Amino acid sequence: MNETAAIRRASARIRRSPRAFTLVELLVVIGIIGLLVGLLLPALGKVLARSKATATQGTMEEFAKACDAYFQEFNEYPAAVPEEVLYGATGISGDASNPAAPATSELPRITAAENALLALMGGTRVPSDSDYLNYGGIELTWAATTSTPAFTIKINTSKMGEGPFKNGRKYDAFYAPKGREFGRAQGQAYGTGFNADNDIPDLLDAWGAPIAFVKQQRSVGPLVRLATGNTRGQFERTGLLGYTCSVALGDAAVDQTSNEAGSILNVATVSGAGNPRESRDLSFAQLIRHAALNSSTTVAANDLDRVRWGNARGKYFLFSPGPDGVYFGCNQVRTNTGTPLRDIVSSTMTANPDGPKIIEKYDDVVTSGGS
Repeated sequence: MNETAAIRRASARIRRSPRAFTLVELLVVIGIIGLLVGLLLPALGKVLARSKATATQGTMEEFAKACDAYFQEFNEYPAAVPEEVLYGATGISGDASNPAAPATSELPRITAAENALLALMGGTRVPSDSDYLNYGGIELTWAATTSTPAFTIKINTSKMGEGPFKNGRKYDAFYAPKGREFGRAQGQAYGTGFNADNDIPDLLDAWGAPIAFVKQQRSVGPLVRLATGNTRGQFERTGLLGYTCSVALGDAAVDQTSNEAGSILNVATVSGAGNPRESRDLSFAQLIRHAALNSSTTVAANDLDRVRWGNARGKYFLFSPGPDGVYFGCNQVRTNTGTPLRDIVSSTMTANPDGPKIIEKYDDVVTSGGS
């Protein structure tokens, strides 16, 4: 009787013992998990990219609201240093010498975005202000030219956020950045009198690259400088050069000057343009002008005039280079032969039959305002 009970208990233990997975079953499970991960990772990457684009768009919209509020108060868009002074020393030649290593004399000391941040947040004084001598920071002076007066300003970046001092009156800050959207951009190119030790903080996108800003300087004339003479345009691309001439910009240290993957604002080659500077100016004008049909299917001189004399979509623009870190990367859009598109002005079928709608094909985040 005891022997029979012992056998039954042993049999019950055997039946209750879990069956181990075989090697084949384990491999099948691992394969299924790998397949699911392979399916989910691209989807997750797209969600993260959309999230960063949304966050960047929000940053740019808040900055745009600050620009509009500044305009309501002063009837001008923000610039701590008058732009005719800031860009006057760069000369009409602009950045025509060498896109990979621009001469420092061709770069403005600060970018248009930094200039706007100083106007919106404060951190500057001019000699006529009562506390100028004791304000601290660094002093920048521009000598008078035949077209611009001399100008001197003190910049104290530690006081950005205290609000601007303008026309003898202290104002609350028009813009208050949040978290990581405000900081010094890595790899920025500098003009004479500035370097990484006294750089001004930038407006940053969710990928850690600086958000570029450009505003209308005059309401009449061509959108950008004419090819010859000293006629400047409504917009000055020079304010972007600190970013678009960088060889290692932002957290990703992206080379904006690469001939294969660099910015169209740096490597453009426009058919009919007289020099590299004109190609870049025309490409910039194409990106900011109102969309219109380009009916021509052959290279024609009026392609350049159509772009140069177009109407801008706004009074100011903000550009984030997006997930690839390049401002309108030339290899994002290709010709019908598969080569990177470096001519977005000519309306040939092998170049850009889309006209200004080409901007929709880039992953850059763009905001305009003041229209």
